[in-house]
Amino acid sequence: MRGGIRIGSIFGIPLYIDSSWFLVLGFLAVFLSAAYTKLSPSFSLGYGAIMAMLFFLSIALTKIAQALMSKARGVEINAINIQFMGGATTVERESKDAFSVFSIAIAGPLVSLVLSLIGFTSAWLIAGDVIFTSNPKTMEALPDSIGNIRTIWTMIALNFARINLIFGVLSLIPALPFEGGHILKAAVWKITGDRFSGIRWAARSGQIFGIFLMILGGLISFSNFGGLFLIFLGWFLFGNAGGYLYLNNLQQALLDLDAETAMTRDFRLVEADMSLREFADKFLIMEAKDANPIYIASSDGRDRGIISAEPIRHINSNEWASQSLQSLIKPFDEIDTVDLKTKIFTIVNLLEQKELRYLIVRSPVGSVAGVIDRGDVIKALDSKLLWRIPMDYIKQIKVDGKFPSNFRLVEICEQLTGKS
Repeated sequence: MRGGIRIGSIFGIPLYIDSSWFLVLGFLAVFLSAAYTKLSPSFSLGYGAIMAMLFFLSIALTKIAQALMSKARGVEINAINIQFMGGATTVERESKDAFSVFSIAIAGPLVSLVLSLIGFTSAWLIAGDVIFTSNPKTMEALPDSIGNIRTIWTMIALNFARINLIFGVLSLIPALPFEGGHILKAAVWKITGDRFSGIRWAARSGQIFGIFLMILGGLISFSNFGGLFLIFLGWFLFGNAGGYLYLNNLQQALLDLDAETAMTRDFRLVEADMSLREFADKFLIMEAKDANPIYIASSDGRDRGIISAEPIRHINSNEWASQSLQSLIKPFDEIDTVDLKTKIFTIVNLLEQKELRYLIVRSPVGSVAGVIDRGDVIKALDSKLLWRIPMDYIKQIKVDGKFPSNFRLVEICEQLTGKS
C-alpha cells in the first residue's frame, strides 16, 4: 500500500502517489494536447498537461474525501496511496457498522459530482449558455465569439466536468470494487445484520458485471479499441471482486475457527520428578538433531508447566542424576496460553506480537489440551477454505516460524481485533 512516493499529508494522514502516475500523466498530456493544437499550436502540450493534472486531481480528491470520512467515522487511516486505477487507503481498523461503510463509500461519488458541477459552472461562466447546446457547429464557432483562450478554458472546464460526471455515475454501479458495490454491501449488511453476506453479494455482483463487460467487449470486436477496453475492464473487475471474496472468506474463517479446531497434540508429556539424567537419556538423546519438541511437565496427575531443554546445557552433567526437572519447570502463569475457544485471529496476533514459536492450549480444568503454531493455523485454514496446501509447505512454515507474506494473515488479523 505504501510503495509510492510520499508527497505530503492531509490532516496527519500520509499521502503517497504511485510512481506509475509520472508515466500516465506524461502520456495523457501528449494525448490530450491534440484537442488544443488548432487553437494554440505553441502551448497545446501545456494545456494537455493541465488537463492531465486535473484528471489526477479528480481521483486524488475522491480518495482524500473517503479517507477523511473514514477518520470521521472512527476508522483509523494509516496512509492514502493515489494509484492510476483509483486509489487505496491503508486502514488500521475496518468499519464497524453498515452506516460507516455507506458514508465512506458515498463520499467519493459525491465529490466527483460536486467537481462535475464546478466544471460545468466554470464553463458556463466563461462561455455562457452556449455550452448547453447540442449543435456541434455552435461549439465550432465559439472561438469567433469569445476568442481562442476563453474557448480553450471552456473546453478544459467541460472536459473536467464530463470526466467527473462519468466517474461519479460509474462509481455508483452496485458491484465491487466500485463504490456502489460498497453501498450495496452496506445495504445488505443493514438488512441481514451480517457483514460477510454484504461483501459476498457485492463481490458476486462485481464478478457478474465483469463477465458481462468481457462478453460485451468480445461481441463488439477484439480488433476494436472500445471492445478491448471493455474486456480489460471486465477482467480487472472480475479479478478485484474475486480478491474481495478471498478476503471475505478468510476473515470469516479467522472469526469462526478456534484453538480447539487448529491445535495438535504435538508435545511430550514428562514426569516432573524425573531426574535430569533420565530426561536426557530418554528424550534429549533420542530426539532428531533438527527437532524442536515441546515438553510438558506433569506430577500428581496435573500439568505443571513447560520444560526447556536449553538450561540443561548450563548445568554440570555430574549434577544431572541428583537434580529433577522441577528446577526447570516454567509455570503456565508465567507464559502466554490460550483456551480452547480462543479465536484463530487472536492466536495469530499473539504469535506475531510476542514473537512466540507456539502457544499452549489449556482445557477448562487447566491441563494442556494441545499446542498451536503457525503451521497449525495454516493447516486449519487450509481445511476450512480448501486451499489444498501441500503438507511439505506447512511443515516448512512450522520450521521457519513465519506466516507466508502473500497470505496477508498478520495484517488481516490486526484489522479483525475488536470485531469478534
